[in-house]
Amino acid sequence: MLKRWWRTIRKRRLALSLAGMSGVLYFVGFCGFDQYYLAWFCLVPVLWALDDATLSGREALLVAWTFGLVTHLGGYTWIIGMLRDFGYLPWPLALLGYFVLCLGQSTLLAAWGWGVHRLVHRHGAPLWLAAPVVMVLAEWLWPALFPSYLSSSQYEQILFIQTLDLWGPLGLSFIVTLASSTLYATLAWRWHAHAMPRLAWPVLVLLIAGDLTYGWARRTDVLDTAAHADRFIRVGVVQTNMGIYEKSENPREGLERHRDQSLEVERQGAQLIVWPESGYYYGIPDGTSNVAREVLGAITTPLIFGGLRVRRTAADREIYNTAFLADAEGNLLGTYDKTYLLAFGEYLPLGEWLPWLYDLSPHSSRFSRGTHTRPLVLDGVRYGMLICYEDVLPGFTREVMEHQPHVLVNITNDAWFGKTREPRIHLALSTFRAVEHRRFLVRATNTGISAFVDPTGSIVAETPVFARANLVHDVAALEGATLYAQAGDLVPVLPCLAGVISWLRQPLRKLGQWLRRGRARPKRAR
Repeated sequence: MLKRWWRTIRKRRLALSLAGMSGVLYFVGFCGFDQYYLAWFCLVPVLWALDDATLSGREALLVAWTFGLVTHLGGYTWIIGMLRDFGYLPWPLALLGYFVLCLGQSTLLAAWGWGVHRLVHRHGAPLWLAAPVVMVLAEWLWPALFPSYLSSSQYEQILFIQTLDLWGPLGLSFIVTLASSTLYATLAWRWHAHAMPRLAWPVLVLLIAGDLTYGWARRTDVLDTAAHADRFIRVGVVQTNMGIYEKSENPREGLERHRDQSLEVERQGAQLIVWPESGYYYGIPDGTSNVAREVLGAITTPLIFGGLRVRRTAADREIYNTAFLADAEGNLLGTYDKTYLLAFGEYLPLGEWLPWLYDLSPHSSRFSRGTHTRPLVLDGVRYGMLICYEDVLPGFTREVMEHQPHVLVNITNDAWFGKTREPRIHLALSTFRAVEHRRFLVRATNTGISAFVDPTGSIVAETPVFARANLVHDVAALEGATLYAQAGDLVPVLPCLAGVISWLRQPLRKLGQWLRRGRARPKRAR
């Protein structure tokens, strides 16, 4: 079998090289490197490779998997340091873990490429349309430890991303992918014996023009609504710049830093203070009603803080990664336990039924899963809580929004990843949640990047990485539900599903053939 794969690699060197080129363009164009313009044509080389009828299904899968693997090897380098420093793995095992993670993450793009090749060469679908349709379905269906979308590369293009409140990140991924497939169709028309699809450019231009027109009008409307909101809350965010080891070795120092910096934001008029995930390092027993002495100290402002909630059971104890809300007197008004736990970091899959797995991975935490997504409520204002990477999950955030919070709050700890691109990537991915639901997003982190994001996705204030810093900003308490909050991914997914079904059904193939037709390649002068 290995010999067969090796023969395939040698035979398809050009196709694999094109796939690797697309992978480089993809990860350099993604948030973190922030060369957003590359995303608009990053798929052209791999589409060139896949638009080959002589490729077998296995060869198409290999080409697409190469594309995905290069994409993630370039984009996930920050995982190596975490495995070394906190997983206590030697270099060879850390690199192996990094490779295995990237191999798994790359299956989404592998499925995309295989699906495009099959629809085009088995079922007669037009490539310029099949590529964005399959991208939407792959990003929607495919499981991933760290979800990401091609559209995330555009997080700083504020006018472009305003349609997130209509169709979410999948809709924008459709447009960005369509740009690549249309450009490829044009190049194939010029350089190969391909007809130029008659609808490709008109559809692309109409979608971009409509998107930007909506973005201009909607952004103005949203900013006006926020400026005239009935209620504003001055929120202070505390970033103490204490790493993982510092906090565990000297938790008292961490607590004092949080208290001292909280007093500073109090003097700036903060009406609510937010500490990050694990801001309070000690466990708080379930049933505790007041934390004035243990947590607040001299603080006289309501506080949201991250900590551990410990619940004793008859046989054992349960530990939750929790956000607590305390009023000015230290009375606990509510808690939110993290619901979407990170596999291998906060729990081991199957570990509940096979406890011995934790003996094989002693540095994996053993948190219990939260059971609700209800907001924390202070003086009538509802704060929807997102802990750690819950803020990069659009589906989970929609569950939080079912309770109609006025403000979204994310508390997280990106100290695990050191001075890498991960903190910027995490912040970039989270900005989409503010646009999707037209809410302010407050982010508090231990070492950066803490930030305030307005309902248009603009980062209006942020801290540097690995620096002590405070942020204070006035946040509007907003209401209402967007189309995306109500319909979710159905707006982009249903038409794409209908398209795939039409191509798979024999009687409807003629429609695909008509869409493929267009102007013939121009004759070159001799």
